[in-house]
Amino acid sequence: MSQGSSITPHAALLRVLIPGESEGPELIRKVRDWTEGKIELDDPVFVAVIQELETSGLVEHHLGAADKRTGEPHLTYALTPAGKVSAMAILAASLTRRG
Repeated sequence: MSQGSSITPHAALLRVLIPGESEGPELIRKVRDWTEGKIELDDPVFVAVIQELETSGLVEHHLGAADKRTGEPHLTYALTPAGKVSAMAILAASLTRRG
């Protein structure tokens, strides 16, 4: 990613969800990696942003595999059809800014 600080946490989360469903900690890592450390999400910020994306109809959550220690299911997040459209626009913009 070479667009500097022009990318928002919301856009970064949409972009890293393009390949498919992921759990919260993995999404936080993917955002950090994709933005080359420019966006570091802590848990409270991640929760706030992901809830805003869900409220906007761009992301939905699902119950994933059960945690081996607690037995509780993990939450996973995926793009909705509208989220895919937004995410692809973000990807296209990031590609045109390179170089």
